[in-house]
Amino acid sequence: MNYKLNKRLLCAASFVERGASVADIGCDHAYLPIYLIKENIASSVVACDINEGPCNTARENISRQGLENVIAVKCTDGLCGIEDIAPENIVICGMGGDLIFRIISESAYTKENRPLLILQAMTKVNELRASLLYSGYNIEKEALVYDDRLYEVIVCRYDGIKREWSEAELLTGIHTEKNELYKIHIDKLIKQYTVIIKGKKKALLDTSKEEKILEELQNERNRII
Repeated sequence: MNYKLNKRLLCAASFVERGASVADIGCDHAYLPIYLIKENIASSVVACDINEGPCNTARENISRQGLENVIAVKCTDGLCGIEDIAPENIVICGMGGDLIFRIISESAYTKENRPLLILQAMTKVNELRASLLYSGYNIEKEALVYDDRLYEVIVCRYDGIKREWSEAELLTGIHTEKNELYKIHIDKLIKQYTVIIKGKKKALLDTSKEEKILEELQNERNRII
């Protein structure tokens, strides 16, 4: 089996702390756990999934690589029972933003033990950011990666401090590297809000909120060299 990852998961894996114990939530085929061990990034990994099918597939792939002693498989709902594993890093990729936040918020472990959370949402990324910030999770880093489309990876940890970002910041995220992908990301948002404003004006609806967001997005775009 080829344990090499696609660009989306490679990006998430790049944030795992070297030598950390890791829990991969929604492990699917256990490609990420296998990669983290094969590349000597994680000290141990627990591959978790709510369904027995993916768990069985994960066990088979782990067994083929002879990694049963460093990768365990746990069939569980989200982070239920995670305190028994006590991971230092938690990776949740490939789910909707609302589901990712539900998984996090239903577990006291993320607040009491403060593991590093590496999150990649398929939808509602801005809503995920807002929920994390309001609930006391500090977004430390973010990254953009193109893999059939643009994906966003959020790295955060609980510190108990509630934060508020502007609507535009929740859409763009906080990125220190203003690269070509960031330009594409901003341009896509500008186009999206331009269309929204046009549609609302046609329907004689108030567009003041959207126009404010669009102005912030355009200002951010102008700051990119």
